[in-house]
Amino acid sequence: MPFGSWLNRFRCRPRPVNKTRAFTLLLVPHSGRLSKHMRLPTWLLKAAALSLVLFLGGLSWLGYDYFRLRANEQELARLKIVTRKQAQQIESLAEEAAQVQERLLEVDELDAEVRALVGLPSRSDPARARGAAARSQGGSGRTPAVEDIQTTLKTAGECIDPCKKLLQGLKEEVEQEQRRLAHVPSGRPVQGTVTSPFGVRRSPWGRGTEYHEGIDIAAPSGTAIKATGAGTVIFSGWRGGYGYVIEIDHGYGYKTVYAHNSKNKVSRGSSVRRGDIIAYVGSTGWSTGPHVHYEVIYQGVKKNPANYF
Repeated sequence: MPFGSWLNRFRCRPRPVNKTRAFTLLLVPHSGRLSKHMRLPTWLLKAAALSLVLFLGGLSWLGYDYFRLRANEQELARLKIVTRKQAQQIESLAEEAAQVQERLLEVDELDAEVRALVGLPSRSDPARARGAAARSQGGSGRTPAVEDIQTTLKTAGECIDPCKKLLQGLKEEVEQEQRRLAHVPSGRPVQGTVTSPFGVRRSPWGRGTEYHEGIDIAAPSGTAIKATGAGTVIFSGWRGGYGYVIEIDHGYGYKTVYAHNSKNKVSRGSSVRRGDIIAYVGSTGWSTGPHVHYEVIYQGVKKNPANYF
């Protein structure tokens, strides 16, 4: 055999290539033992890496979900506290609304009392009926709901304007009544002894009986005569047997006359108030002694002045 052919038999031939890629893991112990190696296919490493990624992703998601649940739990606890406080506030608001309603009813009742005191006619108002309905609703004994509070506040709001108008009207009527009472004759023009009453009397001149149209009140000469009500002086001067006379128009159908004065202090057209000094006691005209002849006239008819003392 030729040498070249023999040499070709021993020539290193390339080993077949393994198309499957892999990694070899070499373990070298320090104890001097033989090293070990482990062949790891590529697909196994990829699977391990994918598993690790999935594991870490799942772990991260679980951690995030855990902290989210903890945060939600804390928020839920906070909301429970807020809800409890809001419930207390709602209950307190319901009580305040009921108190407002009660106060409006008290205003309505006070209006009726004031009217009774000053002699004004009472009047009914829809606010009272609405207030009674709201009071019956508020006494159910159950926990108030927002709707109940809204109903109570709405009812109270509907009562405010009528009550305001009611009080404004009452104020005007009371002021009018006060003005009227300030003008209506009341009290005595002087403090003294009634020497001659109103009506039929024995004539002081010894001529049988006569009709006395006023009341005679004896007082020392010069005693101040005071107006018994506010008004305007419509006469101040001499009037026959009455001597010096003051006549006052009080309005509202009332007039008063003060006669036999020693001196008049006010003139015609003067405005006077109750208690103002208008003249002084005397004995002018047909008089038997110092006194004031006092008359009260209503709607043109002379009344008994004693009824106005």
